[in-house]
Amino acid sequence: MPLPRLLLADRVKGEQDSFLRPLLPALRCAYDVRFVSLPPGQALAAAIAEADVVWLEWCWDHAVWATTSGVLAGRPCVLRLHSIEALQTDFPARVDWRQVHRLVVVGGDIAALLASRFPAVAGSVRIELVANGIDTARFAPGAPDRFRIGWVGHVEPKKNPMLLLQIAHRLRQADARYTIHAAGAFTDLRTLRYLQHAVPALGLGDVVRFEGPVADMPAWYADKGVLVSTSMYESFGMAIGEAMAVGAFPVVHDFPGAADLWPPECLFLATDDAVALIRSARPGLYRDWVTERYGLERQERDVLRVLEEVTFSALRRSRSAGLSRDADQCEMRSVGGEGDRVGAAHL
Repeated sequence: MPLPRLLLADRVKGEQDSFLRPLLPALRCAYDVRFVSLPPGQALAAAIAEADVVWLEWCWDHAVWATTSGVLAGRPCVLRLHSIEALQTDFPARVDWRQVHRLVVVGGDIAALLASRFPAVAGSVRIELVANGIDTARFAPGAPDRFRIGWVGHVEPKKNPMLLLQIAHRLRQADARYTIHAAGAFTDLRTLRYLQHAVPALGLGDVVRFEGPVADMPAWYADKGVLVSTSMYESFGMAIGEAMAVGAFPVVHDFPGAADLWPPECLFLATDDAVALIRSARPGLYRDWVTERYGLERQERDVLRVLEEVTFSALRRSRSAGLSRDADQCEMRSVGGEGDRVGAAHL
């Protein structure tokens, strides 16, 4: 018997970079999976037409179009929302949630934010919290050096690299052995110009090293004893969990919802607290913690369960609608037959 056809439509990232990538092996055991990264239009419509089940990754323009153009045609549909959609766009207000069978989020805070900004959404679709999973086989234990600190993300204001420089400056004053290595592309000219000015002005040229995009993240994490996250907000923070799995000690800026995601004792708001956490860091301490809480197997089970539930639910509704139509047709035939008999009696 052929496997059900599952379409994964990621509007923002390609297959190699997608947050869905770690799930592909498990999904391919249960579904005939096709991954696309397409804008609204005929190519996406054709891909949807060939699918039995549709997963829309990101609540982006393709999700608005797919749910309002009629192309889903009642197919089971899951939509996963991250954070930028709820924080910086009106896409959630433009989706026809009647066409979405399940809305997936990765953290409780983003669900609360969504309900606050778009209160109609919560009453229109069932929301499912499915935490991200960390592939601990891929992100295997490394050989962490407590004096080598990692920082990961696009170098832009929301990742708060300005705070990173303040931490680096205070850390340098306390102990010159530490170096900070940043993986990620510069995506904001204003931030680039500021860092080009501030790094040498603070005397951090030999302390903070911006290394650009990194192709092999497990290898890059391997010698990092600490992972510092200075982000102002994350719906989850994949880099934090990945680094913990390899052995880095997490030092995480206390963004809204962080205490529900990461060890509270590893959170900071003040620069001095970040420096104290770094200096007392114990690499390797949280690998078991992240494996137990965010192991990939748990996410695989939850995602497969959601897909099974929406598929069964859609099938049940389809059968119910079919039975209703059959009943209506039977009633019409019955009414028509009775009319014929009445007419004959009056002849």
